[in-house]
Amino acid sequence: MIGILAYGSLITKPGCEIEDVLDHVIRDVQTPFPVEYARKSSTRAGAPTLVPVPAGCGAPVKAVILVLKKYTRRQMAQNFLYRREIHKEGDKKVLYDAQAQRQKQDALVIESIYNQFGLSVIYYTALKPNFTEILDANCTREEKAELLAQAAIGSVTQKTYAKGLDGIQYLADNIAVGVVTALTEAYAQALLKKAGNAANLDQARRFIAQERGIIA
Repeated sequence: MIGILAYGSLITKPGCEIEDVLDHVIRDVQTPFPVEYARKSSTRAGAPTLVPVPAGCGAPVKAVILVLKKYTRRQMAQNFLYRREIHKEGDKKVLYDAQAQRQKQDALVIESIYNQFGLSVIYYTALKPNFTEILDANCTREEKAELLAQAAIGSVTQKTYAKGLDGIQYLADNIAVGVVTALTEAYAQALLKKAGNAANLDQARRFIAQERGIIA
């Protein structure tokens, strides 16, 4: 059987194609690589998102493995995961091409882990970090938290707020399922402070949306 390693929004929102072939979930595992909020996502208006990072720039985080039904072929699983990541679910013309992706400057590569948890292969996405300050050893934890909070607030737009794709919602969703990085606490505290010393991230999100005239 095939698995998909989920350590961010994929845990709670795997998408309809993956859900249709989902057999069961292996919970309470950890990523075999360090993870941090080191990527500004173009599909989330620049919101910080979780990606694998080099050693010393993050730490393993809580994850789950989405185990797919026995009939699911490897290419099918890769296509589903790829389409989910680029928000093209259901578009059967969009197929994952490993060679083409690896040649791109900003590649969305699907990596593999073999023969773990009784599964023949486990796939996971490996987008490259592009939030360079988060990987900078000369940048303090507090400075990184400030930058993350600014990016999350900047990602709150009419479109992202309506679809729940902004950085504040993304952070809140990850915390809710226990995905906590080395910067999570400082990042969340910096956000709350910038949002009028809000009591929680939901209130912070509403505060920013109201301040921007997105909601009344």
